Amino acid sequence: KRVNTFANIVVKNTKQSDCMKNNNVLIIDGSNRQNGYTKKQIEYFKSICNCENIITFELYKEKFEFCDGCNYCEENEKCKYRDLDLFFEEFENADLIVFASPLYNGTFSTPLKALIDRFQFYYTYFYKYNKTQKIEKERKAILLLSSGRDGTKWLSVMEEQLKFACSILNIKFIDSALCNFTDTMPQIEKAEEEIKNIVERIGSL
Repeated sequence: KRVNTFANIVVKNTKQSDCMKNNNVLIIDGSNRQNGYTKKQIEYFKSICNCENIITFELYKEKFEFCDGCNYCEENEKCKYRDLDLFFEEFENADLIVFASPLYNGTFSTPLKALIDRFQFYYTYFYKYNKTQKIEKERKAILLLSSGRDGTKWLSVMEEQLKFACSILNIKFIDSALCNFTDTMPQIEKAEEEIKNIVERIGSL
């Protein structure tokens, strides 16, 4: 069994459907609010997916360098910073990746955007070798988003951003769930229904 040194939790679930039981799930948590609606969506997802191996990477508990555009990865096919090596091991091993974030100024939270930027060495490999995937294993991804006001417009923008990233990471983007109006009348039940539908859909793929 791997020992992970980054600030994560491994959760074993024995509830609901067995459709995703054997999947390795990596949840990338871009929220700092422990009782916020991004966390509520994450917890609901974990309660119904029944995966035996769920790892949560809590970005606000991590410290890692930003991509500084140094071009080191173009020649060396890896990042010069080694602070996320364990994360990338789990990232490449995952069957399903859950990106979870509050909506900040029309896009992902700061640490989640910074993490996506650190995928740069995958991008450079992809184009250096005539669109060859650096990660051989094909994975799936979903997005869980919470928004203080109406985030519908920005959800579509963020989906396009993720779809582009996923195309270079050998990931099939599946779908999103959105908890709207968390500042006034949180639509958490609607978001949970969307998550339930996504889990069922993944289980049928």
